Amino acid sequence: MSSFDVENADIIADVSLVDASTQDHSTGDKQFPGLHNDLSFLWAMVDTEDGKRYEVVRSVSQSCAYDFTVHECPTDIWEKPRGIRIPGEHDLYWGPAVWLGRGERRRITPANFDMMVKHPMNISLSPTKYIWQEEDVVDIELTPLPGNVTRIDVPGDPDPVGYTSTGCSITGSVNGSTITGGYGGIDRMYCIPGLSAQLSKIAQLEHYWFVWGAIHEDGTWETGNAMLGAGGYATATWHRQGFDPIIATNDDVESKVLWEDRENGESQPVSARLTFGGRTFDFTTTHNAAAQAASLGIKWVHGTVQEEGGPVPVQTWSTMEVIIRRAETATSR
Repeated sequence: MSSFDVENADIIADVSLVDASTQDHSTGDKQFPGLHNDLSFLWAMVDTEDGKRYEVVRSVSQSCAYDFTVHECPTDIWEKPRGIRIPGEHDLYWGPAVWLGRGERRRITPANFDMMVKHPMNISLSPTKYIWQEEDVVDIELTPLPGNVTRIDVPGDPDPVGYTSTGCSITGSVNGSTITGGYGGIDRMYCIPGLSAQLSKIAQLEHYWFVWGAIHEDGTWETGNAMLGAGGYATATWHRQGFDPIIATNDDVESKVLWEDRENGESQPVSARLTFGGRTFDFTTTHNAAAQAASLGIKWVHGTVQEEGGPVPVQTWSTMEVIIRRAETATSR
């Protein structure tokens, strides 16, 4: 891919909220014309009956499964998460994989038989649910919430890209403990044939991701998905059941992220404010959720999201992923 100055490019995405039933979950997915689904991320942030908070992530491509992590997230944001499982020869599966099935349902399974016996993995995708099972550590079912797929189409130079992020409710267990609440889903990256999604334009644009789900007293869900990127690029969606959804891009998304910096050089985002569609949402960090990619400078924190002047959820889960700390949105304190 040629060099491209995203900071000075006027990049505007076509963003929509759609239902998971409209999504093609096959390996031949052509929902973005001329692009293919190069990479997918299953993810979840869950609370369990033993009082712990976990983050679970698994990456799968058209031909392999990798980048898996299960870790316990401490409430002390300066304490490192406790790793439970990562992929590798002596842990969970990492290696070639094959997609099976016909019609609307697809299943990915290890292609290395010896490793499959040692590290069984079962992931199946359909328009109505995602099953994710790995040894005795992950056994969850993700159910897409109605109208809760954020679909992002970004045409133009240097390469057209697409992205979908599906938010789901969760049941099952993690690390042997029953899930009592959580929010998760699947993100899918689309790029032109021959180009890795991790080198595509969307990867250059990513600076911050915010994703949240909340349950209100009447049992209705509220969900949000916001990305802050280079050169003023931004996308944001919000949906509370019973309300019209909100979709905003670029200048219609205002943001501020507050960081705490320590004398030893450590830093963590402690809060953030997002304003779009006439609503303001306040994120407050509650857990350190840094995954293996933290060694690359990427940070994850979990927190709560509260709409200013809105109802207080009875349960809420949110993550802030920091790929690049932008000066114009970051303030030390």
